Amino acid sequence: MLYKVLLVDDEEMVTQGLSRFVKWEQAGFMVAGTAASVAGALDLLEKEPVDLVITDVQMPGQNGLDLIEILNERYPQIKTIILSGYSEFSYAQKAIRLGALDYLTKPINFSAMMDLLQQVKEKLDEEKRQSGQDDQMRELLSNTMILNIANDLPYEQARAALCLNMQCPVRAVRLSVRNQSDVSEALVQTLKERFAPCQVVSPAGGELLCVLEDTRDMAQLDAALNTLAAEEPPLCIGVSQEVSSYRQLRMAFLQAGKAMRYQKARSSAGVMLYEQVREVFFSKGEEGDRTVDELVKLISAPEDRPRLIEEVLQAISTLESRADFSMTRAQQFCTEFLVELDTPIQALVSQDFPRHVLLSEILIDVLSAKSLTEIKGYLVHYLERILQELRQADEAKQAGELSDRVKRYIQEHFAENLSLAVLSEIFYVCPTYLSRLFKKKIGLNFVDYLTALRMEKAKEFLANPDLMIYNISEMVGYENPRYFSRLFKEATGYSPQEYRNRLRNEDK
Repeated sequence: MLYKVLLVDDEEMVTQGLSRFVKWEQAGFMVAGTAASVAGALDLLEKEPVDLVITDVQMPGQNGLDLIEILNERYPQIKTIILSGYSEFSYAQKAIRLGALDYLTKPINFSAMMDLLQQVKEKLDEEKRQSGQDDQMRELLSNTMILNIANDLPYEQARAALCLNMQCPVRAVRLSVRNQSDVSEALVQTLKERFAPCQVVSPAGGELLCVLEDTRDMAQLDAALNTLAAEEPPLCIGVSQEVSSYRQLRMAFLQAGKAMRYQKARSSAGVMLYEQVREVFFSKGEEGDRTVDELVKLISAPEDRPRLIEEVLQAISTLESRADFSMTRAQQFCTEFLVELDTPIQALVSQDFPRHVLLSEILIDVLSAKSLTEIKGYLVHYLERILQELRQADEAKQAGELSDRVKRYIQEHFAENLSLAVLSEIFYVCPTYLSRLFKKKIGLNFVDYLTALRMEKAKEFLANPDLMIYNISEMVGYENPRYFSRLFKEATGYSPQEYRNRLRNEDK
């Protein structure tokens, strides 16, 4: 990539000479334009961003020093070089004090010009590299913050505002694809380009969470998302209501998830707004959410499945005993349970199993039932069919696939606040089962594996001399640099600084 330069001089012969006779491309630059005055230069900069301005001192009206002062205020990232005659040396000195990188005397020495351009290019290259690292660090921290809020982990409000740098209100959009390999960087980039300002993270395999500033007309957003859903890969998309603070992002995350899974249960690509399905769901608060979540988790652990039917019937009996019981509330509870249950079922059964047909039938039966006895009968029949299919599945193969997904997730999200409880929420398994599975399939317990992975990543980051050790500590998931240093020394026998020094000596 060539850096862009703007030439400013009221003598056309000077700008044309510089344009023609300096080997710009060889130096890593290209002439983006020329101007004969400060006003002309500023007009051009509004249309064409540049990296370097080379300007004469003496020009009619405002002079080159005036231009440098204006650039310092409006475009502080632009580098400047001043052109001056021998009699204007005092101007050159003032230009340096204003921040100009250097000055050249007229007539121009082209060899000196090439040397100076090389210095400017090296400075721009270094700033670009540093900026890229800063951007990477900021993105990592913001993604971690979003996932911590979404997973209901502790966070500081002031730190969230600093990391996310987004204006409230915001809206959560969750997208699900058919299999994990479909979540490509291209899809992430598409979301960032079409829905900016937004931030995109992956809360689970095969799924993306897009948090976007709520600055669009809802009809326009719905249309844009429907267009995206119909492209390849086909997407099931859920959209939350607007929330007015970061603190409510957890609620928006859950709402978008319900809408997404409802759309997914319909077995078709498309967009579902939480507003459209809100009345379908029973749970209006945390208590109801926990009841459904606890029931859904039973399906993922083979040893817990035999309790599923009994627990569901017990939950319905508890609901029946409440003073505000009604058939409508019972139907809402069962509908939410069946929709939420469909996500883990889809991951566990074979593609040949008529999951969607059975789900459609049970939902129709539940919503048209005339009594609670009918609803219970329909549920028992449906769950027995599902459990029978799961018993026939290859349990060892399922366990192996789940352990691979968990391992892959940890490798991609090692810097986040991970725990068995968080992973159990993501993969719909109980922590005890996940712990046993992890140890059996991977050979290490969860904490030892995560620590070893973070230490390996830390070694890679320590090879970069521009990264501070306290930054590396955060980049691998530790807020306390001292704790990170202790773990690193236990794992390698060296402190982080000793390890970095060792790498430098090996390079020499």
